[in-house]
Amino acid sequence: MVVKTRRNSIKAKMKSRRYILASAAFGVAFLIIPVVVIFIDPIFLVAQYQLKLTKNSLLSYFLKKELKGALLEVYLFNVTNAERFLDGADKKMKMKEIGPFVYQEYRSNEDIDFDIEAPVIRFTPKLRTVFMPDKSVGDPKDITLNVPNISLLTVSTLMEPYPFVVRQLYNILVNQVDTEGIVARDVHSCLWGFRDPIVSIAKTLAPGLIYYDSIGILERLYDPYVKYRIEMGREGVDKFKVLNVQRTRKEKMFDSNDPVNKYFEFNDTYEGAAFPPLMTPQTPVNLYRLGICKSFQMKYQSQEDLKLGAKLFVYGYSNSTFENTKICDSKGWCPFGLMDLSSCFYHLPMALSKSHFLDADPLLLEKVEGLKPNRAVHDSSLLVDPKAGLTIGTTLELQLNIMTTDLTFNHQSRLFSDTIVPIARAKITLPEPPEETRSSLKLMYETGPQILLVLEIISCSLGILLLLNSGRLAWRERRRELGPKTFTPLQGKISAQPLLSS
Repeated sequence: MVVKTRRNSIKAKMKSRRYILASAAFGVAFLIIPVVVIFIDPIFLVAQYQLKLTKNSLLSYFLKKELKGALLEVYLFNVTNAERFLDGADKKMKMKEIGPFVYQEYRSNEDIDFDIEAPVIRFTPKLRTVFMPDKSVGDPKDITLNVPNISLLTVSTLMEPYPFVVRQLYNILVNQVDTEGIVARDVHSCLWGFRDPIVSIAKTLAPGLIYYDSIGILERLYDPYVKYRIEMGREGVDKFKVLNVQRTRKEKMFDSNDPVNKYFEFNDTYEGAAFPPLMTPQTPVNLYRLGICKSFQMKYQSQEDLKLGAKLFVYGYSNSTFENTKICDSKGWCPFGLMDLSSCFYHLPMALSKSHFLDADPLLLEKVEGLKPNRAVHDSSLLVDPKAGLTIGTTLELQLNIMTTDLTFNHQSRLFSDTIVPIARAKITLPEPPEETRSSLKLMYETGPQILLVLEIISCSLGILLLLNSGRLAWRERRRELGPKTFTPLQGKISAQPLLSS
């Protein structure tokens, strides 16, 4: 009986100790969990899972769906002293900005191919534009402006390197057209082109030089005969990077229907909607714009607070974006602040600059009057959440110019020799992130941290309670083992004297 009682006592002690150890272990575990959560950031992992670029992911759904793209606001430069300038009474053109003429882009992607081995994704983007009359100053077809003759100035510049005989033939044919260096033209024709006899003359004298029948500002950007194939990284440091772009076009030259392919490779370049996560101010950022074969190098400038509590990285154009090493006049002057676009627009002598020649060579402003660079109006910005790599807001300002050379051989365009002629200004605003993306940001910066804080408080409270409970049980068990004896010193001795009855 004593042995059985002792065995039961030992089992009870072992059970009590196991309970104490389990309570202590769970208590420590519940205290460690909040520390682990701080280091692994599960909310960030969930947000990154939502933004992964795989075949059946949320982003692949957005790639297939037609979404709102950039909002394009176009301003044209109207020459207010056209007659006096052409007559030679005024030495400079006086320009006034007219606009905006607003177009909403819609973007979709076709032939989406997820390459598992590379790992990259390839797709063919499709763009269309819709005119926004409620946001514009008027109907482009109803507004006529005095604008530099784009066809005449660009074609004359293209013909300048040709032999004397070809240039003379060009002059004879242009004289029959009855045109000038500044023409009255409706805005729609300026933007989307029209059949211009000057272009036909160039195609006749120099077959193969150009394929197009008209020269419109937006027509060249949204060329319906050009197809682009983009290869983009989808994992790791290459996530969302535009690795290369293939441009394919069926050229109308020599009556040939053979496609013409051209490849453009890029480094650290993105389309601007998303970037790799965990960016730093040292992360190189370049932007690619569909239709332009060059990237825009961006520079980290500062940080800005997001309403949700995050810190945004603010980027602007880097000065190297508009470094000019090739655009020089016949006298050797190479003004800084320009980007040569001739290789992007099939030899057209076009150049980009910041709006109103902001941060460009001051001499460019001495050629024309009316341009007033204002950093508050004409500067560009890119706002990125560096943790998730998502773009919160983007506004890009660009100005399109014609870069002429020595045009003294042509009577109609001689006044524009060696001039950077402003044509139009564009403000490009990328749309706000879709609702799903905003939900990911809200989860990461607002809802998620609040939920985690509650869970961490509960976890810490449980850990402390379990540790206190295990301590209480251990103290009680120890007290039971070392508690005071319940017998006296005389107990346990046998008395030899019999009990006496009264």
